[in-house]
Amino acid sequence: MLGAVAASALRAISAPGARRFASALEDVSSAQRATLARIVRACAATGYGRALGLAADDRLESFRTKAPVVDYAAVAPWIAAQRAGEAAALAPGRTRCYEPTSGSSGETKLIPYNDAMLRTFRHLFAVWAHDLLTHVLTPRSGRTFMSVSAPVQRDDGFVDDREYLGRPVRALVGRFIVTPPRVRDPEAFRDALACALVAAGDLEIVSVWNPGYLLNVLDHFEAQRERLLPRVDPERRAVLSRDPIAWHDVWPSLQLLSCWNAAAAAVPARALAERFPRAMMQGKGLLATEAPVTVPLVRAGGCVPLVDSVFLEFEDAAGRFHLLDDVEPGVEYAVIVTQPGGLLRYRLGDRVRVAGRYRDAPLLQFVGRDDAVSDLVGEKLGDAFVGPALERIVRRGAFRALLPLLPETGRARYCLLTDDPNPDIARMLEEALTQAYRYREARLLAQLDAVDVISQPGMRMTVHDAFVAAGMKAGDIKEQALVTSVDVARRVHAYVGQRIVA
Repeated sequence: MLGAVAASALRAISAPGARRFASALEDVSSAQRATLARIVRACAATGYGRALGLAADDRLESFRTKAPVVDYAAVAPWIAAQRAGEAAALAPGRTRCYEPTSGSSGETKLIPYNDAMLRTFRHLFAVWAHDLLTHVLTPRSGRTFMSVSAPVQRDDGFVDDREYLGRPVRALVGRFIVTPPRVRDPEAFRDALACALVAAGDLEIVSVWNPGYLLNVLDHFEAQRERLLPRVDPERRAVLSRDPIAWHDVWPSLQLLSCWNAAAAAVPARALAERFPRAMMQGKGLLATEAPVTVPLVRAGGCVPLVDSVFLEFEDAAGRFHLLDDVEPGVEYAVIVTQPGGLLRYRLGDRVRVAGRYRDAPLLQFVGRDDAVSDLVGEKLGDAFVGPALERIVRRGAFRALLPLLPETGRARYCLLTDDPNPDIARMLEEALTQAYRYREARLLAQLDAVDVISQPGMRMTVHDAFVAAGMKAGDIKEQALVTSVDVARRVHAYVGQRIVA
């Protein structure tokens, strides 16, 4: 019953933040203006704020006039200056760390996390936890698994999600979190994590980013079961010895699966949900390394913007900018965020669709990356086109990732990595891609070779390992129908080729 007591305590300490957020949702315009005023007051004193001419009392229109919409390249010199020792070059107050972006679509970026920025994530966790404990969860054991990765040797960023929570919450819930031994070797870490999880028969909550991350752990235990079973408590071996393993019986008390479940994550999320039909699956909101944007609420039936922590603008297809109170249902927008870590009017690179309303706030549904376009020779293939095409061609639940390859000799081409053994995939995919005018033109002009396919069992895990080998944290890896970075694609392709030869 200790889990129930801790859950009650967590609900109590998260209640004030949840109440403030509920109040903010009743008047989004006022909440957003108050949030912007608080951020501007702090950022006007930074080197970047002074360069823009910001004043501490600037309001909305003045702020939008002075601060341009920017991408990472525009603020990178200010981040570099702050890392070199220039106090408050970009982020006001004390910078706790520089958190790297996942890097799966290109160059890794380092985002400064000051105390105010960390408070936004901790506020989001409080709202999310309070909502679930009020409407869905009835913890008894309280056993929880959160994303963790093998330790990496670097000075930047957090090791795992628990470091976002803050000391009081970590002290409260830390004893209930499944924690594997900290070993650096990725294969040994996967063994340790799989054994730690299957030993936790009273697991109730799973919170990971990529659903494929947990699928990899389950698949790894199944593939290595003969070797790993002796490490498991004898009383757990019976349920784990069944063929196939009935995972819903391994964790019969599982109540919640929290993970990405939109865009490219939809396929692995469905596969995970099918293994645990008795657990509720809840899609995570839009949380980027640069800023938290939305939080899922049970009664909202979707994700609402974090109106009291970040200031949001939305760019439509015509390049016009909108505030939260004038976005339109069914329309897609690119997200522009202003956050307390010093990123002002920052182009996040994500697209959302307005999917309804809850109280005074629009529900925002993640639909994909705004910059998810591959362009080797002018073909301009986008994730919005490739994802649905692969959904039609590759069998349900199978892994799929299309890589743009630009070899040193010979023509450019695309390569599909999958665990679907269907021999007709290459033909069907080529037919589908040629429905895109620019791709068809590039093929007719012999600028591109035909798509090829590499199919082998366990491809999801192999590609996951390729990203880890490239320096990414395992828990942060995103599943992508289309990898847009040529450099990332080259490294993944080389790793997969080496594994096949081995």
